[in-house]
Order: sequence, then C-alpha cells, then structure tokens
Amino acid sequence: MSRDTPADDEYTAYRVAALPRDKGEFQLTQLFERGYDHWTVDGEQQTEKMLADIERFTTDAFAPSTREQAAERPYVDDPGALAILTTLGAVCIMDHPKLEDTPPRHLALLGDLRELYVNNIASLVREYEDWSLHQEIAETLYAKDPGEDGVHPGRVCTDITTKPEFGDGYYLEIPLIAASRKCLARADGDEEKQGEIQAHIADNYLYVPVLDFMEKYREYAEDAFGRLIAVKEETLTAEQRSWLTANESTITDRIDRFFEAGQAHRVWENWSRQKRDLLTIINAVSTVDDDVAQLGEMQTARDLYKAVDVYDPDRTWEQQVCESISSPRSLGTVLSQNRDHASVTVENARLNRYTLTEYSDGAQPLHIDEFEDLFELPCMAAMDDRLQEKKPVRKDLFNLVRMAWWLSPYRDASMAEFISDVKDLFSRWPWYDEEVTEYQIRYELTNDISGEIPLPMNCSNDDMQRYCIGRDQCPYSIYGSLPFPDEMYEQLDDPPRSTTD
Repeated sequence: MSRDTPADDEYTAYRVAALPRDKGEFQLTQLFERGYDHWTVDGEQQTEKMLADIERFTTDAFAPSTREQAAERPYVDDPGALAILTTLGAVCIMDHPKLEDTPPRHLALLGDLRELYVNNIASLVREYEDWSLHQEIAETLYAKDPGEDGVHPGRVCTDITTKPEFGDGYYLEIPLIAASRKCLARADGDEEKQGEIQAHIADNYLYVPVLDFMEKYREYAEDAFGRLIAVKEETLTAEQRSWLTANESTITDRIDRFFEAGQAHRVWENWSRQKRDLLTIINAVSTVDDDVAQLGEMQTARDLYKAVDVYDPDRTWEQQVCESISSPRSLGTVLSQNRDHASVTVENARLNRYTLTEYSDGAQPLHIDEFEDLFELPCMAAMDDRLQEKKPVRKDLFNLVRMAWWLSPYRDASMAEFISDVKDLFSRWPWYDEEVTEYQIRYELTNDISGEIPLPMNCSNDDMQRYCIGRDQCPYSIYGSLPFPDEMYEQLDDPPRSTTD
C-alpha cells in the first residue's frame, strides 16, 4: 500500500496528524483533504452535516468533562476529521465579532479547543494498532539537537518492548549512541530537588518509559496546534471562510452566552492582568475551608493571603498569579487596584479589610439568604407584580422553581425542605393554593429534559424578555449575578441539548 499522502494512506495520515510541526504544507493540506472526505457521500460533500459536527466539536471543547474524557478515549477516531474539526472550529472562535481583534494566545476558548485536540490526538496515538507510530514520533521527540554530539544516522528508537527487570509497562529502546539529553526521563520532583531518573541502561541501550513518551508528546502537540491552524488559515479561501462564519451559529451563540453571564474570563485567558489576579484570589478563597477564608465575609488581607498561599491551581496563569502574590501587602495592592470591581468591597483600606464575592464581569452579584431576595432582580420584581394580579403561566412557575432549585444554598437541601420554602414563597400571591402548589413544584422538579436537570432561564430567553427592563439599564444578569454552583455552568458547557435558555 502506498504511503505517499495522508489522503490515500491511513498510516501516513496518522503520522502527519501526529507530527504537524515537522510536516510540509502539502502533507498537511492532504490531511485536510482526507478530513473533508469524511463528509463526502457519493462524490458530494455534506456541508450541513460537517458544519453541525464542527459546531458540536467546538462547543463540546468548552466542557471540561469532554476534554477529560478525550484523554481516556478518542472523541474523534479519524486524524483527518480531527484536523478539520479542530482548525475550522478555531476559525469560528477567532472570527467571532467580539474576538476577531484578540491575539489567539489570549483566547481561553482556543485553549479549551487545543486541550481537546491534544487529548484526542494523544489517545489516537496511544491506541494505534502497533508501535510503529510511537517509533516514528520518538524519532522527533528524542532526537539529538543539531549541536548535541552530531546527528545519529540510524534510528533513534529501535524497539518498544517490556523490560520486567526495570518495572511494569513498556519501554522505548534507544541506542546509547543515539540517546540525547531528552531521554533522561525523570519522576516528578519538587522545587528543591529533581525527580529520580526513570531511564535505564542495558546492553548499550537506554530504556525510556512509554509514560515519559506520552508526556513529551502532549507537550509537542500543544505547541504543534498552532502550526495546524496556521496552515489551515493559509489554505482556506476568503469565500470558504465567509461561508463558514456566515452559516455557523451555535459557537457564536455559546460565546455570546458567556458574555451575557458575566463570564468574560471563560473567553479571554489574560484579558486583564488586574482581573486575572482578582479571579485567582477569589478562586483560592472559594476552595479553602471556611475557617481560613470565605466569600461574603469581611476579612483581612492576611487571611485572604493564607488562602492564596495554599491554593494549588491547575491552570498555568493562575499558578503564575499565586507566585506573584508574595505577601498580604501585595494581595492588598491587587484588591485596591480592583476596588471598583463588583466582586470587591474595600471595607477599611487602612486596616486592609475586604469582602469578596463570587467573580462576575460587570454583573453586580446578588446575595440570596432567602427566596424573597430574588425579587431584587428587576425582572423578577416585574414578575412579582404580575403574579399579584394574574395567575402564572407555566413558564413562570417553571422558571421560579428551577431558579430556586439551582441556587447554591439549596443544592444540599432535602426535597421536603425545598418544597416547604418554595410554598412559603408562593403564598405571597392571592392565587396560592397549598395542595395545588405542592403538586406543581413536584411536577417541575421531576420533569427533566433527556434525563438532565433543566437550567433556569437566562436574560436572553424570550419568556424573560416580557419582564426585562433592558440589559443596558440593568446592573444584574441572571447567570452572572445569582450564586449558582459551578455544576450549573458546566452544564452550560455540555454538548448541545434542549434547554430553557
């Protein structure tokens, strides 16, 4: 079988998809052609199906659970299709009207897409039918640098095999004469001490654990992601790009929803150093025990610094922020710089006392101690006025119950406790009937959508527009102001399904 192009040969497609940084434009273009063939039936390209798949793949990338699952098994099982979905999804993100002037390195959503791509291609490599692809990639990952004792003329990786005397698992067999410094696989260390070397020497060969190979490959794939997109942008005609962005809607709608929910930090990675620093502090406080620090309570800079000091974030930019906040004083400086932010209240600047609330970009946070606090939202106040005069339509009941059910204070409440409190809320209206109301509440709580708990309506929902005073006039947003748990926002990022939004 010919191995000339990715379009004609599966192995070549895997090799080019796995090593895009080291392949020419022709080979990558052929990889894209293979991808387009995935949506070609009887010589005709199924453009609507392809567009729907691009939208689904891209919006699925915004969900952490999808990205994590792709590390366990491939989300897309063909390297060409993966290349198309990844690159055209990236184009849709970059061409969003609010993002087109943003450098790609600052787009957090592009980072989500990259993570899904990296996890997916790594899974494809791991599950390839034999070790030939690993050996091919090892030639790149472990090869000597140009100035490192000269280039080895033979293969860098001569075999992948088990070595029981060194431990469980598989090892890359690398001739000592071909071994580079990259072969010195190490276990995780700490700031003061490097981890132990995991490579072993036997019979003039160096044996490197396959686990080290996968770690190095993921680093390579993260870097190669940009190369894949760059080539696609070069080969995509203006007409093709215009058609894509004109006909795509799901990705645009999802990005718009992030902005409406006051979640600009989900969109931009380093959108503002000050906001980035503040978000990190708030995330740190929200993860520690209440006896260390907590949101919604006045605390000193020293208390808040303790939370940052023990915070162990996964995201690189948050790690950098934690390193930059070296003392309570520097933390106080960050909060003072953000004193006008809706999530910060400077209670006493001289004594360094502050109150922090859930992070929100622009939307004023609303504290909910009891259900009646919901009526501080102008739209809910308007609904209250209407329900004083008329019986509710089902959408009003649905929204009230679901909005209340998703509030953080009630996530751990029993069904009986929740129903009792909602009945107390409904009793404010003249049409209230205890027996009928309890039935209605139970009905709404059990009436799921495809097995999922429905989300509360957001400001953009048509049924909420009846009560909306105008977003430009309102300091709140439903998704941005109310204390909903992370679980709800993760559902927002789940694959498209029927929702109330």
